[in-house]
Amino acid sequence: MSTAVKQALVLALGGVVIVFVILGLTRRRLLTTRYTLGWLGVGALVALAALTLPFVGRLGKVANITPTAVLLMISSGLLLAISIQLSISVSLLQERLRTTAEAHALLARRVSELENA
Repeated sequence: MSTAVKQALVLALGGVVIVFVILGLTRRRLLTTRYTLGWLGVGALVALAALTLPFVGRLGKVANITPTAVLLMISSGLLLAISIQLSISVSLLQERLRTTAEAHALLARRVSELENA
């Protein structure tokens, strides 16, 4: 078995494992649909890369880099996009929490004022 075929099999297995892990996390409701789609995209990309290894090899030759580097660049781009989306979501949740805490403090102060009056 050639090295390219072995690499393709490892990539395909890795992609399938990623997909099953993500589906398991989603079934347990540990991931939202938005993140599930992003991570499934990563898993599918890895699995499809195994099928398109000759294309990735040609793309690497055009860019004068190895096929592994091409796949790494694509995967890194997807992971970066997911990380940015996660950062945006966390930032929005922090803002909502701050706003809710401020509203609660104002309401508690008003209730206290009314009780003392």
